[in-house]
Amino acid sequence: MTGISASLSKESEYRQNDYKGHMVIGDNLLETIEYNEPTIPIKAVISYLSDYPNGTMPCHWHKEIECIVVLDGQFNYYVNDQTYPLHAGEGIIVNTNRLHYCSPCPERETHSQENTYIIPDEENCRYLVLLLQPDSLRFNRKMEEKYINPLLFDLNSDVFYLDRTKIWHQTVIDQILNIFHAVIDKTPCFELISQSLFFSLWSILYEHTIAENGFEYADTDPMSPLKKMLSYIHNHYQEKITLQDIAEAGMMCQSKCCRLFRENLRQSPVEYLQNFRIQRGIYLLDHTNMNITEISLECGFRGASYFTETFRKINGISPKEYRKQMK
Repeated sequence: MTGISASLSKESEYRQNDYKGHMVIGDNLLETIEYNEPTIPIKAVISYLSDYPNGTMPCHWHKEIECIVVLDGQFNYYVNDQTYPLHAGEGIIVNTNRLHYCSPCPERETHSQENTYIIPDEENCRYLVLLLQPDSLRFNRKMEEKYINPLLFDLNSDVFYLDRTKIWHQTVIDQILNIFHAVIDKTPCFELISQSLFFSLWSILYEHTIAENGFEYADTDPMSPLKKMLSYIHNHYQEKITLQDIAEAGMMCQSKCCRLFRENLRQSPVEYLQNFRIQRGIYLLDHTNMNITEISLECGFRGASYFTETFRKINGISPKEYRKQMK
């Protein structure tokens, strides 16, 4: 892992324009991706677990393939209803439109006196993020039907867990790093190089999934009810929302709604709503000159005091203190 860390010598550049607090909502997805270059649909960035409230990335999904390689530390990655512990040197690839997020390993959590999660500097996890648009592989209909769609829509290919137990895992990790550096360093013809590497990466994934195990297509998305409830929160967080409202968005009872959130997101619907509002508040604190009262109302809180109380409970500091630190 030392070699990977040493090669990332221009990390400040890699982190610029990252998507800390970036929660632009489009097409019922949590994120609208801003690519590094307009000439190619790839997002490459270095991120830290501490970039997010409580060290937990909001649950989201998008059309891009998401590739993660852990550089330092460890954390849990959640895809649909499965948990994957990741350590330095390991990685994961999340298929398109699958629900996913990450958070600290429970055994490594520490808390303040107010029961707010704290990430010690020495335990802060650093990881590489690479988002690849699979539509860029669609250049031939027959090839698309044979190699692209089966892997995108395979029930058994939600995630590719790269724990290096197999030789091809390391090959895939190397390909992710090569694409990352081609885009970040803007090597000559980096658009062509990164695209060719993406094809190579896809062929390796196909070889060890569809080619070996066949293809199982799902008529319906098993995560669709949860996505509908999340989309409702994402689109109405500024309004007064009740548990009944969230449950009705997923066409289920309140108890089933709570169980679904607990099983997949490790938090209640109300906790998710609060964390989402606070994440939006962090974005506004970082990117606007709005005062605390304006931000609290913009994020769906009934007043500045309640916003400040919730913000402090989750982040350990007040919104005013957070903005001062950022400046």
